[in-house]
Amino acid sequence: MTAQVTTVWPARRQRTRARVIDPTLSERVRLMALGLGCRGAWARAAGLHVILGMGPDEAFARITPLGNHAYGLCFRSPGAGNGERALATGAHRWAPLLLIDGLAEVVEHALVGEGALPRRVSGM
Repeated sequence: MTAQVTTVWPARRQRTRARVIDPTLSERVRLMALGLGCRGAWARAAGLHVILGMGPDEAFARITPLGNHAYGLCFRSPGAGNGERALATGAHRWAPLLLIDGLAEVVEHALVGEGALPRRVSGM
């Protein structure tokens, strides 16, 4: 009788190309919005990006670290939807990159663009 030997190799972990951003970046964005007087804004890390929103599920801007202390800003495409409906349909779409600047300026432009911060308060 011949004994059979079965070798079980450990499962290989999948490598992902997306790296996770510094978890404190979303908190920095939230604190900047709060410092500008926007109390209803929230910021959440999403892979390489920070999603900026108002209300329970109303994301309106995406901030992307580009390196060298530069950040990119884009807004949600018109008609893309928000919340659970957008998640279910995969309709999360973002307009092309609008602005590249420092983090404080990108956060301020995002809030002014959404109408969450009056222009006269921001100095724009």
